[in-house]
Amino acid sequence: MALIACLNACGPITLDVSDAAESTAGPEITPIPAGSAVVVVIVNPVVNSTHAGGVPGELGQLRDEIAVEAEPGGAAVTLDGLAVAELAPGSLELRVGAATLSLDVSAMGDIIDAPIAYDGASAAYFSNTPLRYPAGAATKATRLDPETPRAAIAAALAKDGAVVVLRPGVYAGDLAIEGHGVLLLGEGWTDHAAVIDGSLTADGDDVRVRGVTITGDLMSTGTKFAISFSRVLGATSVTADDGVFVRNIFCEATTIPASIALDNFGLGPIEEPPAGACDP
Repeated sequence: MALIACLNACGPITLDVSDAAESTAGPEITPIPAGSAVVVVIVNPVVNSTHAGGVPGELGQLRDEIAVEAEPGGAAVTLDGLAVAELAPGSLELRVGAATLSLDVSAMGDIIDAPIAYDGASAAYFSNTPLRYPAGAATKATRLDPETPRAAIAAALAKDGAVVVLRPGVYAGDLAIEGHGVLLLGEGWTDHAAVIDGSLTADGDDVRVRGVTITGDLMSTGTKFAISFSRVLGATSVTADDGVFVRNIFCEATTIPASIALDNFGLGPIEEPPAGACDP
């Protein structure tokens, strides 16, 4: 898909974010056990109009059928720009086509989102990435389910440095992240299976959200807010700079200043979300 070449010259841009595209990450990938360390490689993402911080010179047009291999680790092939490969803890090489990048994996259970520019010969990470989500057993993550009392959810989100994992299901909102350095992750991220039925507010700094559906509004006032692989059915308002936004679906009015913004629906030039993606 020649998406990069079309940024200023073509009609509406679309990306395939179907379950098949995100869950297989290529025709030959095998299922990855829960709790494993994985890297989600996003090759040559569309650069949104709100992107700041520069674009690597290696950015190319090719997105599909690019071999991705972690050494030590697993291998995959990109489909619609995505590939998911299993990792081993420690320092490793991440091979993207003909290029090689370095990557450090702290422990089993790390999820790493890595937007990468690739021109067929060399590759580079975008600034302020990769995004790391340490959610394995070693992190002592707090794992919640929809039956968890709201008071317990609020207490977990108020702790500085907390890692909070939402199991699939619907969580009654509104919810507020009051702690600093909080990681909020939804299991079943390819299906957006963890649903916050209401709004989500992030008041702390260095908050990262991944793989959730928010049926209401998203609001963030803290610095260095990051969100990836999520859906926001309501409006989005982020007031502080230095954010990172990767492969989200924004369904209503979205305000994001001075951010790393890549492959997001609802932000130009990808104006229209996929059909049905904003349905409750």
